[in-house]
Amino acid sequence: MFAARYPLLTIGASIALIAMLIAGVFWGTAPIPWQEKLAVLLRTPDAKSSLTAIIWEWRMPRVLACALVGAALSLSGALIQTALRNPLADPYLLGLSSGASAAAVAAIIWLPAGIVAAFGLPLIAFLGAAAAFGFTLLMAYNRERPMDRLLVILAGVAVSLLFQSFTAFLLHISEPNATKTALNWLMGSAAGTSWNELPLIAIATAIIAAIAMTQHKQLDALLMGDARATSLGVATSPLKLAIFLATALLTGLSVSIMGIVGFVGLIVPHLARQLCGSAHKKLLPLAMLLGAFILTFTDLLCRTLLAPSELPLAVLLALFATPPFIFILRQTRHVA
Repeated sequence: MFAARYPLLTIGASIALIAMLIAGVFWGTAPIPWQEKLAVLLRTPDAKSSLTAIIWEWRMPRVLACALVGAALSLSGALIQTALRNPLADPYLLGLSSGASAAAVAAIIWLPAGIVAAFGLPLIAFLGAAAAFGFTLLMAYNRERPMDRLLVILAGVAVSLLFQSFTAFLLHISEPNATKTALNWLMGSAAGTSWNELPLIAIATAIIAAIAMTQHKQLDALLMGDARATSLGVATSPLKLAIFLATALLTGLSVSIMGIVGFVGLIVPHLARQLCGSAHKKLLPLAMLLGAFILTFTDLLCRTLLAPSELPLAVLLALFATPPFIFILRQTRHVA
C-alpha cells in the first residue's frame, strides 16, 4: 500500500512546497500589485528598487530559510527518533534549544550591541547549542553502555533544565527592553533572515540527508533494537553517535537562524511515517518535504493573519501541533 502511493505523495508534497514558496514570496505584510511583483521577480527595467529590496532581500531569503529549517528539523527529528526508538523524541531533546537560548539571552543582556552585531547572534546561539550538546554527551557517557538511549535522554533532560533555569534567571534580572528582545527571539521568527545565513544550513542538510540515504538499511535495522541490529552487522554505537552529531549540527544551525522552532522535528516525522511507513529510504525525503512545507506555510500565516504586525512562529506551531501530538500520545499509550 505504501509503495503504491509513495510516488504520488512525494510529487504532491513537492508541488505543494513549490506553490507555498511562491505564495511566501508574493504575499506579506506589504501589499504589492501583481504586475509589480512579476516585474521585480523577472528583474525587468521598470521594476522599482524599493520593491526589489522587499522581494529579493527580505521575502526570498526568509521563505527559503523556512523551507531549509523545516527540512533540517524534520530530518534530524526522524533520525533522533530512530536512534532512541521513541516516537516522542525531539531534536531539542539533547539540550540544544536550551543551550542556544541561554547563550543568545546572555549575549542580548550582557554584551554591548556592537559586539553582538560583530559576532552575530546566530553564531552565539550555535555555540551555546554545541556546548549544551557536548555537556549532554559527557553526562551520558558510560564505558559499559556507550550511547545508551536511556542515559542520553536523561542527560538531555537534565541539561535542558539546567540551561532553562539559567535563561529564566537572566530574563528575571534583565531590563524590560532586553527581556522583550530575548523573548521575541525565543519564540521563533524568520524575520530579518539574510542570504548569507542560508548556504551553511543548505549544505549541511544536503550532505547529512545524502549520507543518511546511503545508510537507510542500517537505520532500518536500528529500529529493531541494538541486539538485533548488532547481529545484522550494524555498529550501533558509532551509528548513534553520528546521528547525535548530525542532529546537533542541523538543530544548532536551525536555532541560530530562526530561534526556537518547536514541534516540527517531533510531529512531522511521525506524520510522514503514517503516510509512507518506517522505511528510511522513503521516510526521510517525505519528512523533509513536509517539514519544509509546514514551516513555510506557518510563517506565511504569521505574517498575514494580523498584518502589519507578525505572530511568533511558536504560537501557531503549538496550536497546529497539539491535535497530532495528542494522537501520538494515544498511539504510544495503546502500544505500551
